[in-house]
Amino acid sequence: MSEKEASDFTKSYPAIFSFFYLVQGLYNGLQTIVLPIYLITVIDGVDLAYILIILSAATLPWALKFLIGMINDKYGFKKIGRRKPWIFVFGIWGGIWFIITGALLPTQLGLETISLLNLVGVLAIMWNIGWAVADTALDGLILDVTPKEKLGKVQGLTWSMNLFGSSALGILMGALIFMYDLFTFFFILEGILFFVAAVLPFLIKESEVPEDVHVWRDFINIIKKGRNLKLFISSLLDHIPYAVVTIAFALFVIIYWPVKLVDIDVTSISLAAESIDLLIIFTIFGAISGVGVIGGSILTGVISDKNRRKGIYFAHVIYIPTIILCVFLSGVFFAGIIAILLSILMAILIGIGEGGLSTSFQAVRGDFAKLYPETDSTYYALVISCLNGGHSLGYIIAGGLLLLLSGVFTEFWVIFFIVMIIMTVIQLSALGIFLTLDPSDYEFKKHLKS
Repeated sequence: MSEKEASDFTKSYPAIFSFFYLVQGLYNGLQTIVLPIYLITVIDGVDLAYILIILSAATLPWALKFLIGMINDKYGFKKIGRRKPWIFVFGIWGGIWFIITGALLPTQLGLETISLLNLVGVLAIMWNIGWAVADTALDGLILDVTPKEKLGKVQGLTWSMNLFGSSALGILMGALIFMYDLFTFFFILEGILFFVAAVLPFLIKESEVPEDVHVWRDFINIIKKGRNLKLFISSLLDHIPYAVVTIAFALFVIIYWPVKLVDIDVTSISLAAESIDLLIIFTIFGAISGVGVIGGSILTGVISDKNRRKGIYFAHVIYIPTIILCVFLSGVFFAGIIAILLSILMAILIGIGEGGLSTSFQAVRGDFAKLYPETDSTYYALVISCLNGGHSLGYIIAGGLLLLLSGVFTEFWVIFFIVMIIMTVIQLSALGIFLTLDPSDYEFKKHLKS
């Protein structure tokens, strides 16, 4: 990035990026929290597993982010830019489908269960296409215009806004929807906010469109380089524990709480319709952890902008001891107030660790993407595809481990301890692979030792 481009970066840019990701967080909250609970309440006898399968299939456009990134890197308009047209067009597309969902879905509740779920799947695919393309283009825009010394802080702000929107605001929207029948209102509101988020990037001065971008050639070069493969593998492994730790910790607290919280046996993540209370408890823990995520993201972003490795070390020092020490909570769950305080504390610490890991690693991933200025969106999309793959793999591992170990051990704290040890090994493996990368590819020279 030239000095002129760096000087064009103003305080309004992070605000625009943060607003976009806050709106994206609301979309995540509507899709992963509000919609499943809403469907359970309006469809008699539906199993939550079917709903989750439908919504998981609807997120398939995100698996194609690297292809979207390649197209976005290759094609743009010289006067408008490479990124903003894609953000605008698909932001409008996604916003329209959110408005259609809010207006149409409540009128179709009389359909047969399969037909209704198929309709939900089609609607969800449509708005996911909008978000997947617009998000990929905005990632590229952030990498294009953000100076290296501010990238960690910007990543921290955007990720914290995303997680805050999906957890805390997602739960708030869910509560208001069920209390005042506001399903239509919030989906239409999300559509309007998506319109605004797609227009605001036009206030950003985009970098000049390269004369000739060799996307496929650069893609092959990216895949061939060992350092990139190390980063991709590290990213995939790094995101496996996130889903597993959150689910296992919530189950742990539910099982060992002094007062029985739900009237069903809890041994796996395959939840039946009658366990809606359990799903709500999961989301509450997600909201509490989200407080830590925001703090961890912002703090680690500041540290990472001074020294990338220190930010990563800080996140691991918080995260790994926390997930190991969680197992000892079972011994103190004899007093209600202690149980509540310790559960909240550990949930916040887990959030700080996860926010710190996301922010510090994302800053480094952004640095690597900047090594390919013509195809940085493609590179970053490849990284995000690895993260999404790790997250999905984490859910599979979580379900498999809980089902397998519950058939061997009768005490859940033993299962929990084994799961946490496995997750620790995976997280340390991600760190070990990362540490083999050359710091000169992402650190500032003034911070490098001779």
